[in-house]
Parts: sequence; C-alpha cells; structure tokens
Amino acid sequence: MNHSDSPRLKSIEQMMTSTPGFHPKGKGIFVYRHFEYTAKMCDCRYCLHYGRNKECTVDRCPYVEERIIAGVASRPEVMNETMNNIHNAAFRGRLKQFIKEREELPMNFKNEKHRKVFDEAIRKLDRKNYPLMSAVYLLTAEHKLWMLIRHCVERNEIKFDNFKLKNSTETGYTLFCCAKDLYLGTKHITIGDLADREIVSPKMFSLVCNAMAIRRFGLGAIQYISIGRNAQV
Repeated sequence: MNHSDSPRLKSIEQMMTSTPGFHPKGKGIFVYRHFEYTAKMCDCRYCLHYGRNKECTVDRCPYVEERIIAGVASRPEVMNETMNNIHNAAFRGRLKQFIKEREELPMNFKNEKHRKVFDEAIRKLDRKNYPLMSAVYLLTAEHKLWMLIRHCVERNEIKFDNFKLKNSTETGYTLFCCAKDLYLGTKHITIGDLADREIVSPKMFSLVCNAMAIRRFGLGAIQYISIGRNAQV
C-alpha cells in the first residue's frame, strides 16, 4: 500500500477519532451508548420537520445519527454521514459513484457465506463495541483469513499483537490492514488508497465503507439482522 499520499490526507484513524464511539487504545475508560433507538421511535411521521406532503422539509435530517443507529436510514444517508469529515476529492468522487450504484441494491455483506460467518462470529461478542464489530465484519469477509485469526478474538478483544499474517491473498491483506486500522487506529490504509480503483476493487471499497459506517454508528448502519434470532440489532 502507498503510505505517502499526504500532505496529510485524512486517514481512517483521523476520521474515527472525531466520531461517536471512538475508543483509542490506551486512552482510559470508555462508556458505550446505553440508550437504544428503535425504528418506531425514529419514524419520520413523529418529526416536526415532516411536511404535509409526507416528505422532509429540511435539507439534512437533524436526527440522522439516531436513524442510522436504529437501522432505518437510507444508504445515501448512512454513507454521507459516515464520510462527512473526509474531503479528499478523489475519494468523494468514488463514494458518490458507489452510492449511486448501490442505492437500489445495497451490498451489506460480500455474500451469504460472509453474513453467516459474521453472524456466528459475533454471537458471544459485545455488539455495542463498534470498533470490534467493524473489524470482525472485515475479517470474516474472507474465510481463509478468518480461520487464521479467529483464535485471536476473545473476551471482546482482538489480539492483533499475537497474530502474524503469512501467505495471505491480496484481498486478505487489504481486509486485515483495514480491520486493524479501524480497531487500533493504525495507518496501513490511507484515504488515497481507498480512492484508487487499482488498489481497492469496487467490492472491497463497498466492504470497507460498510465497516467504516459500523465503526461510527454500529450494526444499524448496515441494517443488520441476526440470522438465528430474526431480530434487528
């Protein structure tokens, strides 16, 4: 990966430090949000900005964060709110194209196998731990990678220091680096890398964008539903 994309393009870590739910390593005690928004609570019909023509009367929903957390926000709302602190022109252009392509057919997981493996992987983990969820989301996107690193995920913690990535595919390496960046705040992947279509494929870009949304707002950002319980988280 290219590590010289600056003069200081905003990295994933920089974006996450300015967002709700950030838990920098070694920075003391962190308290997660305890209040849970529901889809019913976020129904636009209850909003003062809901017009007579059954449409919003403001350009930006003042309660967009709550709606994302509850899992009722649209794909454009989720992505635009997640990336609102990123101003790199190339990245913004790619994000705009991604939103346009995925608005009607959003890809929340790489495939059905990814969804099932992720569902099983987080069954005993704290789903309110947004950094953990975002990292596990990426690590489970490639079966080989997950089989190698799953033993380092225990007690709501990923022990990256105990794991050495060897003989990995290019996809596995990218997933691993992005997961580590989102979890620890490291800087293996830059915004410039994500904007480059030769470095990050469209499918990989989609997965990383989803993970960034999870990192900021939790599983509601991808409207995650547990397979076993059929209940939205």
